[in-house]
Amino acid sequence: MKKSLLIIAPVAMLALAACNKTETPAEGEGAEGAEAAAPVEMPPAIVDSGAYRCGDGTVLYVDFFGNEGKDGPKVAAGISIGEKGKDTIRVEAPKAEEPAEGEVASAEAPAPDAAAAPAGPMKSADGEASLSGEGASINVKLPGKGAQTCKG
Repeated sequence: MKKSLLIIAPVAMLALAACNKTETPAEGEGAEGAEAAAPVEMPPAIVDSGAYRCGDGTVLYVDFFGNEGKDGPKVAAGISIGEKGKDTIRVEAPKAEEPAEGEVASAEAPAPDAAAAPAGPMKSADGEASLSGEGASINVKLPGKGAQTCKG
Protein backbone atom coordinates (compact mmCIF):
# COMPACT_ATOMS: atom_id res chain seq x y z
CA MET A 1 0.00 0.00 0.00
CA LYS A 2 2.82 2.44 0.89
CA LYS A 3 4.58 1.71 -2.39
CA SER A 4 1.52 2.60 -4.46
CA LEU A 5 1.16 5.95 -2.65
CA LEU A 6 4.81 6.74 -3.26
CA ILE A 7 4.36 6.07 -6.98
CA ILE A 8 1.10 8.04 -7.28
CA ALA A 9 2.38 11.17 -5.44
CA PRO A 10 4.97 12.21 -8.08
CA VAL A 11 2.49 11.58 -10.90
CA ALA A 12 -0.10 13.76 -9.19
CA MET A 13 2.46 16.52 -8.67
CA LEU A 14 3.40 16.46 -12.36
CA ALA A 15 -0.26 16.74 -13.33
CA LEU A 16 -0.72 19.74 -11.03
CA ALA A 17 2.45 21.38 -12.31
CA ALA A 18 1.18 21.09 -15.88
CA CYS A 19 -2.07 22.86 -14.90
CA ASN A 20 -0.22 25.88 -13.48
CA LYS A 21 1.22 26.86 -16.84
CA THR A 22 1.11 30.60 -17.51
CA GLU A 23 1.63 32.06 -20.90
CA THR A 24 3.80 35.15 -20.90
CA PRO A 25 3.86 37.30 -24.01
CA ALA A 26 7.09 37.42 -25.94
CA GLU A 27 9.12 40.60 -25.72
CA GLY A 28 7.30 43.41 -27.49
CA GLU A 29 3.91 41.66 -27.35
CA GLY A 30 1.24 43.03 -25.04
CA ALA A 31 3.12 46.27 -24.42
CA GLU A 32 0.44 48.28 -26.23
CA GLY A 33 -2.05 47.80 -23.38
CA ALA A 34 0.40 49.11 -20.79
CA GLU A 35 1.23 52.20 -22.83
CA ALA A 36 -2.39 52.95 -23.72
CA ALA A 37 -3.52 53.14 -20.08
CA ALA A 38 -4.10 56.77 -19.16
CA PRO A 39 -2.77 58.03 -15.82
CA VAL A 40 -5.39 58.02 -13.09
CA GLU A 41 -6.06 61.30 -11.33
CA MET A 42 -6.59 61.02 -7.59
CA PRO A 43 -9.74 62.58 -6.12
CA PRO A 44 -9.27 65.72 -4.03
CA ALA A 45 -8.24 65.24 -0.41
CA ILE A 46 -9.87 66.73 2.69
CA VAL A 47 -7.81 69.85 3.41
CA ASP A 48 -9.96 71.45 6.12
CA SER A 49 -12.94 70.59 8.31
CA GLY A 50 -15.14 72.59 10.62
CA ALA A 51 -18.29 72.55 12.72
CA TYR A 52 -20.65 75.51 12.30
CA ARG A 53 -23.79 76.70 14.09
CA CYS A 54 -26.30 78.57 11.98
CA GLY A 55 -28.75 81.29 12.99
CA ASP A 56 -31.67 78.84 13.13
CA GLY A 57 -29.76 76.52 15.52
CA THR A 58 -28.75 73.99 12.86
CA VAL A 59 -25.32 72.42 13.36
CA LEU A 60 -23.33 71.77 10.17
CA TYR A 61 -20.15 69.76 9.72
CA VAL A 62 -18.24 70.78 6.61
CA ASP A 63 -15.29 68.99 4.99
CA PHE A 64 -13.44 71.09 2.39
CA PHE A 65 -11.69 69.25 -0.46
CA GLY A 66 -8.73 70.53 -2.50
CA ASN A 67 -5.81 69.41 -4.61
CA GLU A 68 -3.16 71.87 -3.47
CA GLY A 69 -3.17 71.65 0.32
CA LYS A 70 -4.78 73.79 2.99
CA ASP A 71 -3.85 77.13 1.40
CA GLY A 72 -4.86 76.13 -2.14
CA PRO A 73 -8.28 76.66 -3.71
CA LYS A 74 -11.12 74.49 -2.45
CA VAL A 75 -12.72 72.47 -5.25
CA ALA A 76 -15.59 70.88 -3.32
CA ALA A 77 -17.15 70.46 0.11
CA GLY A 78 -19.29 67.93 1.93
CA ILE A 79 -21.98 69.35 4.23
CA SER A 80 -23.46 67.11 6.93
CA ILE A 81 -26.45 68.38 8.90
CA GLY A 82 -26.65 67.48 12.59
CA GLU A 83 -24.33 64.47 12.53
CA LYS A 84 -20.87 64.29 10.94
CA GLY A 85 -20.73 62.01 7.93
CA LYS A 86 -24.48 61.36 7.75
CA ASP A 87 -26.55 62.41 4.71
CA THR A 88 -23.74 64.49 3.25
CA ILE A 89 -24.59 67.07 0.60
CA ARG A 90 -21.74 67.54 -1.87
CA VAL A 91 -21.19 70.98 -3.37
CA GLU A 92 -18.56 71.78 -6.00
CA ALA A 93 -16.81 74.94 -7.09
CA PRO A 94 -17.76 76.28 -10.52
CA LYS A 95 -15.48 75.10 -13.30
CA ALA A 96 -13.07 77.61 -14.82
CA GLU A 97 -14.28 78.66 -18.23
CA GLU A 98 -12.04 77.77 -21.14
CA PRO A 99 -12.05 79.74 -24.39
CA ALA A 100 -14.20 78.22 -27.12
CA GLU A 101 -12.50 76.36 -29.95
CA GLY A 102 -10.85 78.77 -32.35
CA GLU A 103 -11.19 81.66 -29.89
CA VAL A 104 -7.96 83.39 -28.92
CA ALA A 105 -7.42 84.37 -25.29
CA SER A 106 -7.13 88.12 -24.76
CA ALA A 107 -3.98 89.74 -23.38
CA GLU A 108 -5.72 90.55 -20.07
CA ALA A 109 -6.90 86.97 -19.53
CA PRO A 110 -4.54 84.62 -17.71
CA ALA A 111 -2.87 81.82 -19.63
CA PRO A 112 -5.01 78.68 -19.95
CA ASP A 113 -2.57 76.64 -17.85
CA ALA A 114 -2.58 79.18 -15.01
CA ALA A 115 -4.44 77.91 -11.95
CA ALA A 116 -7.10 80.52 -11.27
CA ALA A 117 -9.81 79.87 -8.73
CA PRO A 118 -13.21 80.28 -10.37
CA ALA A 119 -15.48 82.89 -8.80
CA GLY A 120 -18.83 82.14 -7.22
CA PRO A 121 -20.24 79.87 -4.54
CA MET A 122 -19.95 76.10 -4.55
CA LYS A 123 -23.22 74.48 -5.66
CA SER A 124 -24.73 71.01 -5.55
CA ALA A 125 -25.43 69.16 -8.79
CA ASP A 126 -29.17 69.81 -8.47
CA GLY A 127 -28.66 73.49 -7.53
CA GLU A 128 -30.61 73.08 -4.26
CA ALA A 129 -27.60 73.73 -1.98
CA SER A 130 -24.79 76.26 -2.08
CA LEU A 131 -21.83 77.23 0.09
CA SER A 132 -19.53 80.23 0.08
CA GLY A 133 -16.78 81.27 2.43
CA GLU A 134 -14.47 79.27 4.66
CA GLY A 135 -12.84 79.64 8.03
CA ALA A 136 -14.82 81.21 10.91
CA SER A 137 -17.92 82.14 8.91
CA ILE A 138 -19.70 80.55 5.94
CA ASN A 139 -22.83 81.38 3.98
CA VAL A 140 -24.93 78.34 3.18
CA LYS A 141 -28.24 77.57 1.48
CA LEU A 142 -29.67 74.12 2.16
CA PRO A 143 -32.56 72.33 0.42
CA GLY A 144 -35.86 73.49 1.89
CA LYS A 145 -34.26 76.38 3.81
CA GLY A 146 -33.24 79.90 2.99
CA ALA A 147 -29.71 81.28 2.82
CA GLN A 148 -28.09 81.88 6.20
CA THR A 149 -24.74 82.64 7.81
CA CYS A 150 -23.13 80.02 10.04
CA LYS A 151 -20.24 80.58 12.44
CA GLY A 152 -17.52 78.12 13.44
